Amino acid sequence: MEVRKPDELYGDKAYDTFIVRTYLSGRRIKAQIPRRSTKRHPGRPSSFDEASYKKRRSSVERFFSVLKGGFRRLAIRYERLASTFRGLIQIACFIIHWRVSQ
Repeated sequence: MEVRKPDELYGDKAYDTFIVRTYLSGRRIKAQIPRRSTKRHPGRPSSFDEASYKKRRSSVERFFSVLKGGFRRLAIRYERLASTFRGLIQIACFIIHWRVSQ
């Protein structure tokens, strides 16, 4: 199986750190992360497309809303093992996709 990297990464203001931005630029991934207003940003300002950011982030937030509303076990996280939790996430994603496609 071939591992592919994304062209762009969308994140919220919590990911506006030097380490994250340096890592992404090192891998040639375009960061769509809004700047925090409380931080100083020396150097060249990064490009940020607010319209595409809002579109992508709203779809992510809607997904998490469906996930937490319909699958309480995942929202509370009863599972001790990360592999079990990941399996339940995958099953929930399949069920959500199946419901939408019908």
